[in-house]
Amino acid sequence: MSRSKRSSSTTISRPPPAGSEADPPPETPARLSPAAGSLPGPAAGFPDPAAGPAALAAGSPDAALAAGAFPAVLAAAAAAAPTGIVIADPTLPDCPIIFANPAFHRITGYPPEAVIGRNCRFLQGPGTDPAALATIRAAVREARPLDIRLVNYRRDGRRFVNELHLSPVFGPDGALRHILGIQHDVTERVAAEQAARTATRAAERARRAAERASEEKSEFLAFMSHEVRTPLNGVLGTLSLLTDTTLDAEQRAYVDTARRCGDTLLWTVNEILDLSRIEAGRLVLEEIAFDLDQPVRDVLALQAAAAAEKGIGLCARIDPGLPKRVVGDPQRLRQVLMNLADNAVKFTAAGAVEIRLARFADRLVVEVQDSGCGISPSLRRRLFQRFQQADSGTARRHGGSGLGLMICRRLVGLMGGTIAVESEAGAGSVFRFDLPLVAAVDQPAGPSPALLVPDAPAPPAPRRPPDGASRGRLLLAEDGEASQLVAAAMLRRAGFAVDLVTDGVEAVAAAARGSYDVILMDVRMPGLDGYAATARIRALPGEAALVPILAFTAAAMPGDVERCLAAGMDGHLPKPVDREALVGTVAALMERRPRRPAPGPEPGPAHSLLDRATLEELRGALGPGRLPDLIAIFVAETEARLGRLLAAPALPVLEEEAHSLQAAAGTFGAAALREAALALEAASRAGDRARADSLLAALPGLVERSLAALTRAAGQAAEARS
Repeated sequence: MSRSKRSSSTTISRPPPAGSEADPPPETPARLSPAAGSLPGPAAGFPDPAAGPAALAAGSPDAALAAGAFPAVLAAAAAAAPTGIVIADPTLPDCPIIFANPAFHRITGYPPEAVIGRNCRFLQGPGTDPAALATIRAAVREARPLDIRLVNYRRDGRRFVNELHLSPVFGPDGALRHILGIQHDVTERVAAEQAARTATRAAERARRAAERASEEKSEFLAFMSHEVRTPLNGVLGTLSLLTDTTLDAEQRAYVDTARRCGDTLLWTVNEILDLSRIEAGRLVLEEIAFDLDQPVRDVLALQAAAAAEKGIGLCARIDPGLPKRVVGDPQRLRQVLMNLADNAVKFTAAGAVEIRLARFADRLVVEVQDSGCGISPSLRRRLFQRFQQADSGTARRHGGSGLGLMICRRLVGLMGGTIAVESEAGAGSVFRFDLPLVAAVDQPAGPSPALLVPDAPAPPAPRRPPDGASRGRLLLAEDGEASQLVAAAMLRRAGFAVDLVTDGVEAVAAAARGSYDVILMDVRMPGLDGYAATARIRALPGEAALVPILAFTAAAMPGDVERCLAAGMDGHLPKPVDREALVGTVAALMERRPRRPAPGPEPGPAHSLLDRATLEELRGALGPGRLPDLIAIFVAETEARLGRLLAAPALPVLEEEAHSLQAAAGTFGAAALREAALALEAASRAGDRARADSLLAALPGLVERSLAALTRAAGQAAEARS
């Protein structure tokens, strides 16, 4: 390559400087052998401070550096700089280094005699990126500045990361005269950055692994819940049926013992599932208005037999100053009370158990006091931890998993309260918890009851098969032989006619052929599952699509109830189920559905879809004759909104449309449609696309049924007006 002359050209094509290519150093010309660490002289084209500020600002090389203090200052600055400084001359063959400061020699390990006159390629090695070298060559060729990182090598072969800044220096004619390179050894910084990235990736992998483990745990618990509940349903149901047969005293004692063991196992399964929900953050609390004394009454009723059997007293006292109706989660309040009362009765051999509810400022304070064996100080300190019981003898005598009090602590905490215990060994115990007290708006007249006592447990009433007409015709879709046998026997003994099918395809065919009052649908069946079967039934023509469908399933994990309702079912009854709950739920669904007239072409309104009370309130508020017109507007708007929802827009749009739909549906009493829209809104807000799509798939059928029911209601209103 020929040497370029200094001319008026603004760029020259030269091999790159620092970190480019490595050849043996050429013979050093006289001008390339300054003293180590000395800056280039006047011929190098550096500005002369004596030329004045303008010349300095322009970088003018017209005057040589003054022989005074300024060159010495520059030399001292370059020598003291902690960063490597190197100057190469692109006007000479191979763009040799003509200056390097002490920091450059310290970083690279090369002495001055091994640097001056050489191209910077001697710093390269196997780890130097060819792409970085190409970038450097392009910057030199185009005479432009560059900041880049690349791997270079020290004289002893150790690699380092060079953060390099290149800057071109031009002569008065605009031609490139020098390349100034400033380098930093950033090896430690790059290692720290890499370590931080590695740690971040590891943390992200750990987070994803934890999420997968949590999901797998939830799936496992859902599976095991189903697998345990299904045989339990057969066991407890069969024992319940046995109690209706003629048994002698010994046989009845065996049946009662077996049933108590089954109930204990079911209680333990429920505790494990509750703990799993809490730890996974999937336990959702309700915020509804309820009668404050109702959970207390429920607990007294459930504990009455055990207290009577032990001959101990059981009562509850409620401060009359408390509101009769409050806002909160009655199910979880009942669960905490039940755990505490069950323990109190279990550990009390004589005396009494008393539940007290009082008010302290804006808090509800609940106490459960017993006269039992008490708790030692050492146990009190760890009482609310998992698997804690008084001792192994206690566990053998009284049973239990040791999870109840820990679940109470977690539930009370979720509800915004705290729980504590006061006790002495041999002197009884007082468990106390407090919760926020929020009075409901709708307060009934009259004082709250001051004292509650359970009714004396009555012997079970003899049951006999009905001797009259059937109470109704039911379809039971259940593939488990034991569950099918037990449920059918319970329902038939209660007076229902029951048809049996074993999968979803048979259920759809039977629903299309027959005329049923209620369909009980297992959700996990071979072939067509209960969700898909429900969707097909809802798509049937005429009244067959409107029959109430009750999910009768061992699926009892978070989200199972919502999924059943979103699929078009009208209720959810988890297995194992007792006879009273099964018969009562079926009867309630039948009461919500209008009775079919003996021969009547037009079915009545679908009460399972509509809230008639809301419709009547709306009719009264609007005045005579206006409800049918507004229902017609709602029908048209809902059909248009359904089209927008099914266009599968982004989740924020789905959330907005679902919110509008639930509000409008609630106004017109379309209760089932409102619940489905609320579920869709929640899924969209949570970013759960899969669940949102699942809810969307079930929405058209529900909209069709709801609008049909509203249209019939509008027609009836118009007829009543005429």
